[in-house]
Amino acid sequence: MREKIKLMFDYLQGAIWTSDIETGEPLTGIDIVDKDAIIIKINYEMADMYSSYYEFDSHDEACWFNKEKQIEDKPKMLELLSKLKTRLNEINDGSFEIEDLITPEYEKL
Repeated sequence: MREKIKLMFDYLQGAIWTSDIETGEPLTGIDIVDKDAIIIKINYEMADMYSSYYEFDSHDEACWFNKEKQIEDKPKMLELLSKLKTRLNEINDGSFEIEDLITPEYEKL
């Protein structure tokens, strides 16, 4: 049975679900993914960008999500997503499949 790599976001998490937010290292349990330097770099950049949309004590709310900034960054995020998926496909030895939940989210923006 092939493993599934889920691509999705949450505060301090993503694009590969789950990841170490401080390093960007994926925590999939698949060594060729979790230890790949290119994936780690892209994954960290995407998680950092997405987490930056959360603003605390802003707009009279404890936690406010900056949708306008997300929309502004959409081209860059989709570019990074494309690079991430390309790299995942390059190293895929047939042991995993990708479940992309980011693209549908960004298509709605």
